[in-house]
Amino acid sequence: MISLMHLKKNIKDISRLKEIITAFAIGGFYYYIKKANLKNCVSLKCRIQCMFKKRCDCPPEQHSLPIHFRKVIEQLGPTFIKFGQLLSLRPDVIPVEYCDELRKLQDKVPGFPFKDAKNIIEKELNQPLTSIFSSFEEQPIAAASIAQVHRARLKNGKHVAVKLLRPKIKEIIEQDIRIMEMIASLLEKHFEASRPFRPKRFVQEFKDWTMKEIDFRNEACVMTEMHENFRNNKLIKIPQVYFKHTTERVLTMEFLEGIRIDDEKGLKKLHINPKQLAINSIRIIVEQTLVHGIFHGDPHPGNILALRGNRFGFLDFGIIGRLSERQKRKISLYLIHLFEHDFDRALRHVIDLAEINEQSDIEGFKRKVFDILGASYGTLERNSLSRALFRTIIVGIDYKVYFPSDLVLLSKAFVTAESVGRQVYPEFSLLIDAKEPVEKTLKQSLSPLKSVKNLIKNSFDYGELIEDIPIHAMRTLKRIEEGKININIDSKEFSDHIKELHESHMVKTMGIIVAALILSSAITSSIQKGPPHMLSLSTIEIYVAIIISILMVLYIKKQR
Repeated sequence: MISLMHLKKNIKDISRLKEIITAFAIGGFYYYIKKANLKNCVSLKCRIQCMFKKRCDCPPEQHSLPIHFRKVIEQLGPTFIKFGQLLSLRPDVIPVEYCDELRKLQDKVPGFPFKDAKNIIEKELNQPLTSIFSSFEEQPIAAASIAQVHRARLKNGKHVAVKLLRPKIKEIIEQDIRIMEMIASLLEKHFEASRPFRPKRFVQEFKDWTMKEIDFRNEACVMTEMHENFRNNKLIKIPQVYFKHTTERVLTMEFLEGIRIDDEKGLKKLHINPKQLAINSIRIIVEQTLVHGIFHGDPHPGNILALRGNRFGFLDFGIIGRLSERQKRKISLYLIHLFEHDFDRALRHVIDLAEINEQSDIEGFKRKVFDILGASYGTLERNSLSRALFRTIIVGIDYKVYFPSDLVLLSKAFVTAESVGRQVYPEFSLLIDAKEPVEKTLKQSLSPLKSVKNLIKNSFDYGELIEDIPIHAMRTLKRIEEGKININIDSKEFSDHIKELHESHMVKTMGIIVAALILSSAITSSIQKGPPHMLSLSTIEIYVAIIISILMVLYIKKQR
């Protein structure tokens, strides 16, 4: 028997679903609603009006659909505004013109009363407001659909920004996401053209992001991680989090004194050097992504402050991207090869990061990307390596070559960082002004010393691999003898990788030998009697490992 609570939730969901579908129908998207088998959810009034028209096209023809899409998103409230903001970063999911329009989304709404803000703080922190803060501004300095921010001062005199989650916002978001999941499922089931864009997968990503975002403890942990990463970096300032005064619904952080980067008069007052600020924007995004592997996923002007000394202050860490060591290495090599105009090698590293299946048109994708890369070297308006990376990743969907969402965010973050640079210094060019510092950072991230450190760090894993090779070899041979393994090799698929395999074979072989020697030395040392001496077997093994490591470093350096 369905509980009364469950029935009540279903009734509310149905009512909200009709509201959402009707808003999109009036906005001019009835065709897609019909394709998704949701036309019965359109309000009766709207359907009656459409019956007397030759076609259901509620807005006047002269208005563009992207504009109406943005207006509908704004009309539907906080969840859809957040959804639109994330969509604006994902041209692999919707057309670029929709992304551009969604960047204009207005997320500025009236703040909720100070009485509610006070109640949230005192309930979450279990203390009176006056015992935590020596002063607290009643009017918020920023108010958005999910949260608002107040300026305050702690008892120790520190100026802080206090971010508060809106009352009852969690219930609203959870309901809207349930409805989004249902709509996405119906789209994939009934509208074949939507399947390459994988709406169900995107809604799941949105759900994961949003549920994390409405728990401020997640944002606090990310801010602290990035604060530690850039502790010694003079180009960027990440606010310090005060965990004593931070909970699921309250985030207390250091207040940054700065100005928006699109405030020209303010930049002049701070004696900002536009060219240096532009160069620093690229250096920061490169270090975030390709050195530390964690980056701000939406560095638009509203989330960035210009600080004295040509520095940046970053705000709002709701959308964050992460890269694995392999992804960092591949993207670094891609950029280095682009600086050298070596498109073939650059493209090889990008394809290695893609999700490819039997329907993927690799050759078509390569031809298209070669055109994109060739066009990135030209006039100032066109010579953008960041935009080349961005277009390379988003064009993949046309050829069923898919990239992880974090790489889409990465490419968009690079484009935004470069556009921020050009906003403060219109003549800025990554290829001219930032090539040297960016190459330096990239080569540091790929240094032979770092490769050796990673090898030693993973030596025990390599040792385990060596021990298990005979077991796995015997199992494989047995399965081949029994006819349980079929091997199909298409030489075309491997032709682009043969050269790279030859170059890396020597390094891998030497690495395995070094790992085996280190492991063997540890075992020998543990079983030999007496203290180790200069000519003991375990010491000799270490000597040999060091010599091979040095040879490996020299070999890697030569290849670079």
